[in-house]
Amino acid sequence: MNKILHLILIIFLSGCISTLTLKDFKSQSIEVKNEVDSTIYKMIIPYQKEIDLQMNENLCFTKNDLLKGRPESSLGNFICDLSLNSSEQKADMCVMNNGGLRSTILKGQITVRDIFKVMPFENELVILNLHKDEFYQMLKYVTKRGGEPVGGIKIFQNNDTIIYSLNNKISTHEDSISVLTTDYLANGGDKMSFFNQKVQKKLNLKLRDAIINHCKRQDTLNITIDQRIIINE
Repeated sequence: MNKILHLILIIFLSGCISTLTLKDFKSQSIEVKNEVDSTIYKMIIPYQKEIDLQMNENLCFTKNDLLKGRPESSLGNFICDLSLNSSEQKADMCVMNNGGLRSTILKGQITVRDIFKVMPFENELVILNLHKDEFYQMLKYVTKRGGEPVGGIKIFQNNDTIIYSLNNKISTHEDSISVLTTDYLANGGDKMSFFNQKVQKKLNLKLRDAIINHCKRQDTLNITIDQRIIINE
């Protein structure tokens, strides 16, 4: 009760004095020993069981650990390739970011919970068109960072020279490349400024849902490193 009165007094004084200067600050940890309300606990249990049932659903099996890394990784290759497939190959290539993949998947059964750990965000898939000079800025971004997850493309850097080849050019415009990514990155997230002010074609599909749907259609995954990014400094 005294602490509440002290707080009210501080708020009151702050309204009366135009400038306050903090001279000293002390903190104290207070242990809380409230017991769980059994009534609330009983209400939550059925929902918790249902959530656990859904989250523990087996989707498919992976022969290898799906890990993050640079210049490429098994997890990054997996995410980008399935994203292109989920877009029905409406983009020339795909780019993601390592920071957006929040966990890894170990060899064995893949569950819904595993996918939520990898992609806990509500990011949606979008397609943007980049002019060739903007696309080159994206390639410089990827190589400068030592590699980021990509799909549908092979990138080779040797000193200041960057050479790329698209696996399957979808866009009919010679001077532009269609890029699949997430709305977060398309809005300039992780300093991807080359996407700024670009029109986004929304696929109305969350990346997490795309991963789950893809895994449901598979029996066994065998994801490998295929040298899609080679960086020679």
